[in-house]
Amino acid sequence: MTDLKPIMATAKRNELLRRLVAGQCELCDGTEGLQVHHIRKLADLNKPGRRERPPWVRLMAMRKRKTLVVCETCHQDIHAGRATATTRK
Repeated sequence: MTDLKPIMATAKRNELLRRLVAGQCELCDGTEGLQVHHIRKLADLNKPGRRERPPWVRLMAMRKRKTLVVCETCHQDIHAGRATATTRK
């Protein structure tokens, strides 16, 4: 049987590159200063004790992704625990 891990890693990398090349923040549709927000595990999105999940958490959980292409402003908001702009679903 063939090991599929290298193929899957390449597919995930290509998918991330496609999202970066699209040139838009996945939260606010901004086009300047794009960065990638990354979490270690999808399970980290469902930590107990959190009130309402922010839009970026819901988006990552819905898409089952550990990465999110965001503008610098949204990325700073995520790390500061502030509300992020959302225009995409």
